[in-house]
Amino acid sequence: MPLTRAPAAVLLRPAVTSDQAFLDALYLSTRDDLQALAGDPALRPTIAALIAMQQQAQATGYRAAYPGAEYLVIEHGGAAVGRVVVHADDGSLRLVDISVLPAARGHGCATAVLSQLQQRAADAAHAMHLTVRRDNAGARRLYQRLGFAIVADDALDLHLRWQP
Repeated sequence: MPLTRAPAAVLLRPAVTSDQAFLDALYLSTRDDLQALAGDPALRPTIAALIAMQQQAQATGYRAAYPGAEYLVIEHGGAAVGRVVVHADDGSLRLVDISVLPAARGHGCATAVLSQLQQRAADAAHAMHLTVRRDNAGARRLYQRLGFAIVADDALDLHLRWQP
């Protein structure tokens, strides 16, 4: 079933143990650098182990840096299409991570999720913060369109803020 632009149909729900296979596939879909190597049959077992190790390191890092974070699955039309990690603290809502399956990109899912999070932040009178890689032009355009402004940068990343 092809996705359509229907932001109202985009829902967030807590990630549960039974989502793990989807979350593994989603993580792999974000690793273009390693997917290319996985095309070589001789490297597949090594690449699979490397991807699993990096996915675990990411999860461990998020839990350490954002111990109260929410891990949510993004659903569109009843199907899981992505995930988002958010962390609320005193006066701020941080978008830790958002990932959407390649087939679901460009259909308004991330925009709908971010709009929901902006409303949540606004309702609490909180600013919203996120970090985006400099080389992620698509995400940068999305964040700019939704009113995020650069507040700091470094060699790899831009640090953005949205204020209600």
